[in-house]
Amino acid sequence: MRTTHLKNSIINKVLHTDDVHLLDYLNQILSEGNASEIYQLSDFEKSIIAESKSDYMAGRINSNEVVFSQNEEWLNE
Repeated sequence: MRTTHLKNSIINKVLHTDDVHLLDYLNQILSEGNASEIYQLSDFEKSIIAESKSDYMAGRINSNEVVFSQNEEWLNE
């Protein structure tokens, strides 16, 4: 019963939205169940990953605690 209610709730919300970005996002999420489809990284995503690897190899990393602390400070500004 819970699953049916949840599905109906989601369907109702989708039917009443005109937000193209949200609909594209939902479509992408629901399409990810298709294992035969391989996600292709954009050039921007590849460059961010390469930059992150370079930072890691050079030791330019922060612990989770530091990152969470910095985020808290930023959110409280």
